[in-house]
Order: sequence, then C-alpha cells, then structure tokens
Amino acid sequence: MSHFTKRKALTYLVAIFLAGAACGTILGYVSGKHQAASPTRQKEICDRTLKKLQTRLDLSDEQVARIKPIVEQNSASMQTIQRESWQRVSDVVKRMNTQIAGHLSADQKQKLEAMENQRCENVRKKCGTPRAESSDNTDASRSK
Repeated sequence: MSHFTKRKALTYLVAIFLAGAACGTILGYVSGKHQAASPTRQKEICDRTLKKLQTRLDLSDEQVARIKPIVEQNSASMQTIQRESWQRVSDVVKRMNTQIAGHLSADQKQKLEAMENQRCENVRKKCGTPRAESSDNTDASRSK
C-alpha cells in the first residue's frame, strides 16, 4: 500500500470509530433517561420479583402459588409508594415555580407555565398519572 492509502484507511477507521461512539452515547442517554423517569408498573414488579425468587430459591410450582398473593399485595403497596413519591415531587416543583414566578416578567411567567404544563403531560404519559391530577397541576400553574 502506498502511504496515501494507509492514511486514507486510517482516516476511515477513525471516522467509523467516532460515529460509533456518538451513536452509542446518544442511545445510552436516551435509554437511561427513559428508564430513570418511568416508574415500574405493579404487574412488572410482581412478575420480576416472582421470577427472581423462583430462579434463585428453586421454588416449586406449589411454593410459587402460595407466594404469589404475597408478592402481588406488596407490589401494589410499592406502586402506591411510587405514586405518592411522584406526587410529592410534583408538589415541590409547583411550590418552586410559584416562588420563581414572583421574579419573572409576564412573558417569562407564560413560558414557565408552558414548561410546567409540558412537565405534567410528560409525567402523565410516562407514569400513567390520572388526567384529573394532571389538570390540577395545570390549574395550579395558571393561578400563579
């Protein structure tokens, strides 16, 4: 190979490496953001917990049948805790926005309200928050 083709090949390899690194970074960020923002649903908690117990403890079918109601009940409790936690976070964000609004112009307050509405909609989509709760958030931001 001449010196020019070696240089060309090296350039292509570097470009391919950089493109792969960029794609990996973007996919990792999007995937991590989605997983972090979305709470686990009750059925998913229950199924995952049962599977882990069955695999790690070598449970018989009879044992799984006896344990399943316990796991289901506690999975429901975990789902309730997650919903309460999301509501507490939402309350803190609303309080913060109310405090911030006192330092903003009318145009900035409208933008802040739009940001809050978008946040409420995103939470509702990702977490299954009932629409009534989402509209309460919207009403609260309008009263700022």
